[in-house]
Amino acid sequence: MARDAVRREGDGSEYCGDVSMSPFVEIVGPTPLRWGWKGLTFLLLCSLGLAVPAQQRFDFKVREDMFAGFDGDQEAFDRAMKLIADTLAADPDHAEALVWRGDARLFLSGQAFQRRAIGEGQALAVQGMADMERAISLAPASIAVLIPRATGLMPFARGMRPFNRPEADRLTKIAIGDFEFVVAANTPRWSALSEHDRGELLGALADGWLQLGDVTKANVYLDRMNAELQGTLYARNAAQRRADPAARVPLTCLGCH
Repeated sequence: MARDAVRREGDGSEYCGDVSMSPFVEIVGPTPLRWGWKGLTFLLLCSLGLAVPAQQRFDFKVREDMFAGFDGDQEAFDRAMKLIADTLAADPDHAEALVWRGDARLFLSGQAFQRRAIGEGQALAVQGMADMERAISLAPASIAVLIPRATGLMPFARGMRPFNRPEADRLTKIAIGDFEFVVAANTPRWSALSEHDRGELLGALADGWLQLGDVTKANVYLDRMNAELQGTLYARNAAQRRADPAARVPLTCLGCH
């Protein structure tokens, strides 16, 4: 069964959620905090206007079982993995199935690291990254691929940072690039996006730059959160992080559940 924990980061942020997704975390203590990337992925994919009919969207088919599996439901996780395997057997170039398998393999990698099965964890991490890279090569402009990759890489990199900062920073930069693409792609309809979607995207970008120690670039997104989301928790937390980048207040997963 997965465990929830908070890891205090050097930049003042917190990793919230299933510690197995972040393979090197130091567990501070159990807490019922939300799992950040799950909520961000779910709600963004719900409302970012993907140009695919609902009945054809792969995330609609896989996400409920996958998320339940991430929360400890092995039967649901197995169903999700079978759906992915069957989809890839029929179409090896199915980009969405590949990126979701990549996320799943990062999750399994984290579980292996928690068991101290280092070799297994490393192998799964390599396989997960390879799945994501192939998915992006097949669909480089697909929001349905970019968001799962970004929201899988960000917490994985956060947990890796104390042990391999160069690689963690590389993965974080990839995630930032994905989120920046999504923001740019939605610029023409930005005001039509929900408050939550705008806050999660801007918050993820600010958080990513803070993880990299680039306060100047983070402030661009913190200022946008303040200006565009006045009166919300996003704006309040952004103001606190603007004043004190090390403040222990989250910028994402606000109101996910």
